[in-house]
This record gives sequence, structure tokens and C-alpha cells, in this order.
Amino acid sequence: MKILRRSLLLVSLLVVGSVLTACSDIVNKISEQAEAEEGILAYLEVSNPVIESGVATEIEADEFVFGAEDMEQAHAFLVKTTIPALEKLVKDTESIVVTFEPLQPSHDKLIEANKKLLEAYSTYADGFYNEDESLLEEADLLYDEYGVIFDEHEVLFTEVTDEYNVDVEIEE
Repeated sequence: MKILRRSLLLVSLLVVGSVLTACSDIVNKISEQAEAEEGILAYLEVSNPVIESGVATEIEADEFVFGAEDMEQAHAFLVKTTIPALEKLVKDTESIVVTFEPLQPSHDKLIEANKKLLEAYSTYADGFYNEDESLLEEADLLYDEYGVIFDEHEVLFTEVTDEYNVDVEIEE
């Protein structure tokens, strides 16, 4: 009888231990999910204005540079407006502190993309200044590289949000 009672007590303790472990696992998963959501939202809050300023700079350059008939005017706009804005964009991107570690590879790609964008527009400026078609073609290639790197940033970001089941819509 004592053996049966001890066996039942032991089984009961094992069941209670299993239930507590399962509850602990659930609490850890909920906590991890909350941390992920908080980290992703915090990143979006600081990175979206930076990304938006880069897009606005590109749109402005497209309008005032590539629509210009005069290469001198295009060069002046790039040197006085676009390149300083992109230099600020790179600094602003580099100054973002990523608090949720899984986002770091995505952020590193964003920094790389913005540096490539600056390099492309600097090369455009040199091409316009020197009236050198080969530099303009090189700038086109650099701009294409920027697009590929930026897409990699978006893919990495999406992978993290998918992994942690955080719904985020990326605007094109």
C-alpha cells in the first residue's frame, strides 16, 4: 500500500512538474513574442522616417536632375541638394540603434544600400560635370546595385517579421 501511495505521489509530482514546465514554456513564448513585436515596432518608428527621406530625395533627384535639359543644372542640383541629403541619410541610418538583435542583418543591408545610393548619385554628378557618358552608365549600374541591396534589406526584414508572426506591411 505504501508503495502504491508513493508511486501515486511520484506520478502526481511528475504531472505537476510537467504542467509547470509547459506553463513556463508558454510564458516564455508569449514574452518572446512581445519582445519581438516591441523591437520590430521600435525599429520601424526610427527607420521609417529615414527611409522616407531617402525616397523623397530620389523622387526629387528624378524630377530635377533626370528631367533637366542642362547638364550643368543637373550637376548643380546633385551637388547642392541630392548628395548632401544622401550623406545625411547615410549618417542617420548608421545612427539608428537596433534594439532587437534579429533585425541587425536587415539594418546592415539598409546601411549598405544607402551608401550605394550615395555612390550612385555622386557618380551621376561626376558624369554630368565631366559630360562623360561612361560615368553615367557606371552610375546606372551602381543604382541597380542599390536596388538589389535594398531588396535584400526588405527580404531580411520580412523574414524576421514572419518568424515572429508580426504583421508589417512594406510599402512599395
